[in-house]
Amino acid sequence: MKSGDGTSKGVGACEEALQRLLVGKPVVAEHVGLDLSKLTASIVSLEAGFDRGYLKKSRKAHLPLLAQIEAVRAEASKGAGSSSGKQIRQMESQLAALERTLSIAQMQRDNVLAQNMKLWQRVRELERSVVDSRSGYSAKVEPLLRNNNDMTFTSA
Repeated sequence: MKSGDGTSKGVGACEEALQRLLVGKPVVAEHVGLDLSKLTASIVSLEAGFDRGYLKKSRKAHLPLLAQIEAVRAEASKGAGSSSGKQIRQMESQLAALERTLSIAQMQRDNVLAQNMKLWQRVRELERSVVDSRSGYSAKVEPLLRNNNDMTFTSA
């Protein structure tokens, strides 16, 4: 069985690991950027270089550290409520910006559709005038051609 000194070294290593996690400078890559509301005794144990089950409630020497971990997690969870409020305000702000963008896009779409309708109407008018001018042109040209033909082939 280990002496009390060995246990205190393990608890000391876990306390150092907890401090690294609190300041955001963990050694274990998976713990980088860890949300403190998700901090557990097993994470602290792994960060200290032990297995997940190293810190136990049944060990009296571990109880102060376990209480510290729980307090950090509770404080972070409490603060997360305010950050949730901040996130909600951020999302509402983003929603308002997206609604403004949508409104602008809808106005631009309506303007483009109105322009397209006017252009379509103008094209139809031009097509009609071309058809009318062609039919008017051919009607005027045909009598002239006939008269010229008649004149050419008249006998003297």
